[in-house]
Formats: sequence, C-alpha cells, structure tokens
Amino acid sequence: MSFDASEVSAALAARGLRLTRQRRAVLDAIAAAPCSQSPLQVYDAAREQCPELGLTTVYRTLEVLDEIGALRRVHGDGHCESFVPAGAEHGHTVVCSGCGRVTEFTACDMRGITDAAALETGYRITDHFLQLTGLCAGCGTRDDQPRRDR
Repeated sequence: MSFDASEVSAALAARGLRLTRQRRAVLDAIAAAPCSQSPLQVYDAAREQCPELGLTTVYRTLEVLDEIGALRRVHGDGHCESFVPAGAEHGHTVVCSGCGRVTEFTACDMRGITDAAALETGYRITDHFLQLTGLCAGCGTRDDQPRRDR
C-alpha cells in the first residue's frame, strides 16, 4: 500500500505542519514494509533515508499521521502497537496470525453493537476501533500453522 504525498501534505498543511524530510522518511518506511511495523522498526527503516532522524520524531510523526488518517494502528500481542498505511477514511484491519500480513476492510455496520453498548452502559458512543485476527489465504492452507483461538 502506498501514500499519496499530496494528500498527506494537504492534511498536514491544514494543521499548520509541513511534510518534512523526516516525516517523508517515516511515510516511506511504512509504505515499503510488507506488514505492519512497530515504531522502532519504522525508526530503523527510516534512518536509512534520513540518518539524523530521532526516535522521538518518529513517535510524534506516527501520532500526527494517525490523527490525520494516513495510518491505521494495529494492535498485537502483549500490547504491542504497529502501523500500516490507511487505505480509506474509515476502515479496520484483519491481521494474519500466521505471517503478520495486515489487510484493510471498510464494511462495518456497527450500529446494532454500538446501540446495545450505549443502552447497557449509558455512554454516548462516538467512535469505534475494530480489528479482526485470522489466517490469510497463504497461511490458512498450510498444515504447519499453529491455531490460536482466543
């Protein structure tokens, strides 16, 4: 998946920010990865393009790119968080528990669930995060993959 640099630049400009060399290195590192990347993996990959890049800059950049909708957060085991490019304004992820591949999907009629949650808790539901885990077509056909039921 890749980023549209002009869209990212426009979204950053709307916040009074620029697409700096450091931010571009972070974007390029995420776009080039075959699966989601942790902030440390992004840092290591982006430093190849921008050796002076600092880890704090990576974290700040990931945060702002998430806020403008350019990235999708992926939550892994042990509360580890990683990132992939966001393909749609509102989407969710399916993560392969075999190879780590992340695929985005946009269909999510959550009205019944959010209405039930609001009724049960008294909350006014304003947003949601949905991530599914399974085996991709390549891993699902292999017999050597361990099955992880939750």
